[in-house]
Amino acid sequence: MSINFAMLFVENDVIGESAYFALFYIPFAFGIMKNFLGIFIPNNKRRVGDKPLSSGAYIYPSLNIDYLITEILRDRNILAVVRNPHLFEKYKLPILWLSKVEKENSVNPTHLEKILHWAVTMATSGDALIIDGVEYLILENGFEPVFRFLVNLKDQILLKDSILVLIVDERVLEEKHAFLLQREFKKIP
Repeated sequence: MSINFAMLFVENDVIGESAYFALFYIPFAFGIMKNFLGIFIPNNKRRVGDKPLSSGAYIYPSLNIDYLITEILRDRNILAVVRNPHLFEKYKLPILWLSKVEKENSVNPTHLEKILHWAVTMATSGDALIIDGVEYLILENGFEPVFRFLVNLKDQILLKDSILVLIVDERVLEEKHAFLLQREFKKIP
């Protein structure tokens, strides 16, 4: 029923103005309030679906590490190669820190072969490997060597029936580089 048609009932005294208001504006107001409150009330549904993430290679375009670890990868053992270890400390994960500082559990970002070796030897069947710091690896090595490294790592992880997740802000990549990554890695919504 359109509002113009409803106004015809008001004008002909079929329904009163207060009934018209109750019938048409109150549900509209409740709809607006529901949408407004939806901004503040977290949606507990998994965005990825009810099934766990299957083995494969993915791009996670968000910096919401908590959601990635607690929801998307919640049923997996997780290891991580990270640029910012403080984001992962509370999860007590085995991590490899990408840094030029020589420290236990750190590796120079230019030593892609050492990163590959650590990831392949640490990952077991069904694990999830997170790579946070792809942009940093590209900055230190250039895109082509990092892309070859990531494709090789992807193949090694897939052989173990595991998951590889790249945390990448595609806005910082050149368009052709983002396109190449999207061809090899599925995007997690």
